[in-house]
Amino acid sequence: MKHVMIPDTQIFPSSNTEHIVSAAKYIKKHKPDRIIIIGDWWDMPSLSSYDKAGDKGWEDKDVKADYACGWKAMKKFLSTVRTSRYDPEVHFAVGNHEDRISRVANSGEMRMMSSFLDLEEQILEPLRQLEVCTHSFLEIFTLDGICYSHYFVNPTSLFANPIGGTIENKLKNLGHSFTMGHQQHKQAGEIFTCTGERRRGLVCGRFYQEHHDYLGPQKNLQSWSGILMKHEVSKGDYDLMEVSMSYLLKEH
Repeated sequence: MKHVMIPDTQIFPSSNTEHIVSAAKYIKKHKPDRIIIIGDWWDMPSLSSYDKAGDKGWEDKDVKADYACGWKAMKKFLSTVRTSRYDPEVHFAVGNHEDRISRVANSGEMRMMSSFLDLEEQILEPLRQLEVCTHSFLEIFTLDGICYSHYFVNPTSLFANPIGGTIENKLKNLGHSFTMGHQQHKQAGEIFTCTGERRRGLVCGRFYQEHHDYLGPQKNLQSWSGILMKHEVSKGDYDLMEVSMSYLLKEH
């Protein structure tokens, strides 16, 4: 069993999406059984809480453009991957950027965009029509002994913030093999139980070419970008292979 992880792509209207096609070609060649898009495929900058209400106009045309660029890349990705001989299982986890749609819809700040602020109608149901398994924001779904979610909250905390610290700290607190997105830097690690069972933790990093202002100059340079392949997946264990952005763009 092989899994491939697509980390946060955060696609916005002016994004360069050449790497999305490169990843699709790589996946079609190496044929993993399961593709996991870990969330934040859509960036949805027009709904960002980092901007004051009204700063971007928050007009329906901005939301439409946010949807359209993500859909263009998604349809190109799926059509490139799938063939008559290769039709992998595809999973999509809602990230906090897609969750912006629901958050703004429930905030009373909808203005003229009410008909466009429906996550189910605009993203999830169309994905299911394309035979993609969808998972709601912070839903935990388990595949071959690995727990997946856009991110995990710390079970020992009173607050629903993303779990932080080292990968070993995450594994200790979660108590299970897990894979998540959300954080822009990659982390990978393992711990062993007293019976010799290996539990694997993975934070996938990012998968976009642009530098983002909110990361600052140092974090933009330090964050790893690419996709991740898991070989021999069984009971939460696997052999991990990194496939960097630079390799994908050069070879595909």
